[in-house]
Amino acid sequence: MRRCFPRIRASCPAFLLLLTFAVGLTAQRVGRAQPLPDGAQPAPRLLTVSPPGGKLGTTVEVAVGGADLEEPEKLLFSHPGIKAEAVVPPEPPPPAAGKPPTPKTPVTKFKVTIAADTPVGIYDVRLANKWGVSNPRAFVVGDLNEVQEKEPNNDVPEAQRVELNTTVNGAIAAPTDVDYFVFTAKKGQRVIISCLASSIDSRLRPGIELYNARGKLVASNRSYFHHDAVCDLFVPDDGDYHVRLFEFTHTQGNAEHFYRLSISTGPWIDAVHPCVVEPGKPTQVTVYGRNLPGGKPDPALSSDESPLEKITVTVTPPADASRLTFGGYLPPSASQRDGFEYRIKNDAGWSNPFLLTFARAPLVVDNDAPKSPEAPQLVNVPCEIAGHVEKERDRDWYLFAAKKGEVYNIELLSGRLGAPAYMYFLLRNADTKADIAESADNPDLMNMKFYARSEDPQVYKFTVPADGKYLLLVSSRTADRVFGPRQFYRVRITPDQPDFQLVVMGNASSRPDGSVLGQGGSQKFDVFTWRRDGFVGDIALSVEGLPPGVTCLPQTVGGNLRHAALVVNAAADAAPFTGEIKVKGTATAHGQKLVHEARSGTILWPVQPQQNIAPLSRVDRQIMLAVREKPPFALTAAIDKPAVVQGTPAQITVKLVRNNPEFKNPLAVQAQVTELPQGLTVNNNQPLTIAPDKAEGVFPVVVAAAVPPGTYTIVLRGSAPIPFNKDPKGPKQPVNFVAYSTPVTLTVLPKSLATLTLANPTATAKAGAMTEYVVQLARQFNYDGEFKVEVVPPAAVKDVTVAAVTVAAGQNTAKLVINVPADAVPGNRADLVIKATAIYNGTPIVHEVKFNVNVVK
Repeated sequence: MRRCFPRIRASCPAFLLLLTFAVGLTAQRVGRAQPLPDGAQPAPRLLTVSPPGGKLGTTVEVAVGGADLEEPEKLLFSHPGIKAEAVVPPEPPPPAAGKPPTPKTPVTKFKVTIAADTPVGIYDVRLANKWGVSNPRAFVVGDLNEVQEKEPNNDVPEAQRVELNTTVNGAIAAPTDVDYFVFTAKKGQRVIISCLASSIDSRLRPGIELYNARGKLVASNRSYFHHDAVCDLFVPDDGDYHVRLFEFTHTQGNAEHFYRLSISTGPWIDAVHPCVVEPGKPTQVTVYGRNLPGGKPDPALSSDESPLEKITVTVTPPADASRLTFGGYLPPSASQRDGFEYRIKNDAGWSNPFLLTFARAPLVVDNDAPKSPEAPQLVNVPCEIAGHVEKERDRDWYLFAAKKGEVYNIELLSGRLGAPAYMYFLLRNADTKADIAESADNPDLMNMKFYARSEDPQVYKFTVPADGKYLLLVSSRTADRVFGPRQFYRVRITPDQPDFQLVVMGNASSRPDGSVLGQGGSQKFDVFTWRRDGFVGDIALSVEGLPPGVTCLPQTVGGNLRHAALVVNAAADAAPFTGEIKVKGTATAHGQKLVHEARSGTILWPVQPQQNIAPLSRVDRQIMLAVREKPPFALTAAIDKPAVVQGTPAQITVKLVRNNPEFKNPLAVQAQVTELPQGLTVNNNQPLTIAPDKAEGVFPVVVAAAVPPGTYTIVLRGSAPIPFNKDPKGPKQPVNFVAYSTPVTLTVLPKSLATLTLANPTATAKAGAMTEYVVQLARQFNYDGEFKVEVVPPAAVKDVTVAAVTVAAGQNTAKLVINVPADAVPGNRADLVIKATAIYNGTPIVHEVKFNVNVVK
């Protein structure tokens, strides 16, 4: 039986109402305005793939469902070992005399062949057709025999019989639908029943129950991991056992509530300790799970009251710690982590995947000994600690020494690693016994479109107040009742490690979509940015893998933005194309060059647009682009001033090309507020209308004095109703088409990068000697580059000289040396100018302050 968490679960209808309310309240924190409505032009949306997987080394026929899927050209998989061939229906018979011809049956099925050497795992499949390329759907490659669910199987007498070590592909077709299956097992076997739902993009929230031949409930589960369900049974007697599968609220059900139910004696991993490893370093880990090779059940270990086994193995992580390679489900909150998957195998097959992440500091493993404030585990900082809430009321205490003025980030990760835990920490002065800080809830939701809510606490920046020792308590708020290997965590205690990670998504904000670029037009991607440890700075974007005729102008995620646009452009004669592209981000932090390949994200299911409802989304496996025929219109934009100082206006001119002669309506053009820094407005954040007889519009750009310096990409969005019908011979109706302009790059230059402070406005300098004079720089906008500091005397001052000095990156003090000859006449020299010059984005930024020199004998 599953343990219930003492907090509201996402599977509860009441929680969904509360979530909708909370999302509405937090919308302004996530974005200053709602995204603009999506266009209504045709774009393939893949919603169902049935069956959603197959066995390696076999060929399976799959049916696809969704919207705008007419005339499919091919299915594209994220692994080259999976190929598809369309199943073309036979031609209709010739029409009888005087009768209209029978329409052709559309292609909705494909024969999918899975190479025998394809690794077990979850991949992505997309459909390409004349409208473009679709969003991805999960497609599972398994190693068990596969069967399709057969109705009727709604009660025990109708239960569908399946062999042990089989995967059933099915769907809960109606809210009251219940699917029964029966299998035969032998005494002593341990049988794992798993139902994949959220892991394969299904809407289903499954519950599974297992009954013996006498009708007694012997195991059950739901929400083991998101909306997947897992339970198991030590078979007590030879015989038949029934599995009951249902939508646990009995309120939803249709073809979109599909599942993969596996009944097997294969292995299952519940946890790995430590859950974090150092890149490239062979590490001994303990695997907790069921049916582990060589494992034996330990009554002291359990998951949902099911005894677990454990084995010790050595894992050799990849040396490249900048990637996230995982053949399982990754919610948005996991997108900023780097890691790889670990699986284990027994005679029946491969296990589920477990995500092992990479440490960013030397790793310390929880020693599993009882801990208390009086007997903590000693750790040296900086470090990462890997632990778990292993027993009832477990409290893990760690002790570290630190010096006054040192600054450490304390970051606790658990839910973002896949654990169903509710962690917190407490920092205490070990000498005074005074509590310094308790972890706070994490307000970082990223964006309504890529909703990355997490129950892990927010990062705490600890400035050490005095030399001494400090205690860190790590535990779960539910540790009094919920504990075990699955309650794992990692804690990072390090100085700032400024870095970033990018996630790229198609431009639709309320529905699944692919990215389709029209010949002679532009297409926009949304770029979401995780900024770590206070990293603020421009991130230059580039794209690899573009086909001939498709280009990407230089674009930037500027300043401290976390949401920006990326636009690609196609020449008018660009050839049709469907394929993968790669987006990279390049930045500099503390003099170190950072380069990261962007991850891809997708919306799973449509939501009502502009209702402050966060759609479900996940990390997917490829950024895809399709090039198709010309769009009804195209926009090009240019700015009169590519660089302006804070507080200076600019102007954008946009030109419209109407490719469709039937497009005779006005065009509304505007910028997306959420992609720009606060204070940078285009046409006062209002749409500008280009009349039917006009071909261009002018947009005033206001750059407020408080806009952070940086390089920003401005993209304009045009929308208009245009007569259209998918059938060229059918009557046309107005359809709202959306297109994007070429990107405009605007660099906002700072008025200053520091303030200069003098200890005394008048320096006293002795004739015939050299005198040191200190100038303090208070840096602004996180600028950490050099300053050249020099003194410019007025024309009347001939006998005071000061050598120029350079303040190195990250330093804040300029020590000037004033040189006065021995024969200088005593007295005051007024109005000498200290000039501190910094280079920002290739532009010198000069800071000045006046001072006097009083010459004495």
